[in-house]
Amino acid sequence: SSKPFQDYTSERYQDDTEAYMAAGYSVADAKAAAGFQLLLPQLQEVKDLGLNLVELSKSYQQAGDASSASAALQLAINLGERYGTPSPGEPGISQLVGLALEGIALKNMDANSSYGTDGQTVQDRLKEVQQQRTALEERARKVEAIVPTMPEQDWISYRDRWLMFGEQNAEQWLINKYDLN
Repeated sequence: SSKPFQDYTSERYQDDTEAYMAAGYSVADAKAAAGFQLLLPQLQEVKDLGLNLVELSKSYQQAGDASSASAALQLAINLGERYGTPSPGEPGISQLVGLALEGIALKNMDANSSYGTDGQTVQDRLKEVQQQRTALEERARKVEAIVPTMPEQDWISYRDRWLMFGEQNAEQWLINKYDLN
């Protein structure tokens, strides 16, 4: 639980892009193909792990071990936060999985109990998670409207920004460029 782990999605995307380019694809087509063909099986495993931690918490609670129940929920929250705060190159679906896990774990806590060190409650944090999820979905809808109409060079720039600065930054750049705020 205390060891960091590395998601190699961005490295795989970059390797696939280079392979497509070596096979004769244009830069834009290679980046598109690499993105569309990128499988993310680890997200199902992460989701299952988080759900198992929530179930473990419930079994501890039923056994009267509130401390272990709380620790299991905290592990699920930490896992959700790890994916809910993506690194550059990680796709938005990873963030959605993380936010969903964090939300599920928070819903299994007393909504009025304190959360964190800033006087926030579990309910306050749950609202923040939902706001993040809504903002992510709204940005994604805007980007989906832009992508079919944008020139090849903007697609290349978007994917490069996604790798270097993260999907949220790349999406915001695209939305600002096409004035959809």
